Amino acid sequence: MNLLESKVIQTKFEKEIFIDEISNIELSGFQYPNKNFSYYEMMIGVDLLRIRNNEFYGTKKSYFGLKITEDLQSIVIFEPDLQSIFAVKNEQEKQAAIELIDYLLIESPKFKELVRHMIYNNKQANVVSDMEIQEHNAKLSVLEGLLNVGNLDVKMAVQTKNIAC
Repeated sequence: MNLLESKVIQTKFEKEIFIDEISNIELSGFQYPNKNFSYYEMMIGVDLLRIRNNEFYGTKKSYFGLKITEDLQSIVIFEPDLQSIFAVKNEQEKQAAIELIDYLLIESPKFKELVRHMIYNNKQANVVSDMEIQEHNAKLSVLEGLLNVGNLDVKMAVQTKNIAC
């Protein structure tokens, strides 16, 4: 029997269930540091099954962002403006979301497999100019760093936005 790894975020109204499969994880929006911004940045999306009143209520994609320092020694998790995994959650529910993110970045074999696949595809890319080569090498370094998050001395902090009501 092949059991799937899953994680559950229990909210006030429903259960949000992440099933650890490559098809349920998305890495997008890779940005490079520039003179105004000293981080690499990317968005990670996870598909969550929603269960309300013990019935399937649909799925949703939730996102969180990563800011990674140029020296690849520090990762900051941030809350995106739209479809945030932290949206409409109390502190306890946000802590459960952080535990899911921690699992995804450090332990998830499917996340690591997705990153390895992205590294392979990047290595196959045809880059020509010096700028493309620099960006290509930087992206490879960041992706390879994501494979070793659990082995590095990485500081993790969550930046959330305070919205006045």
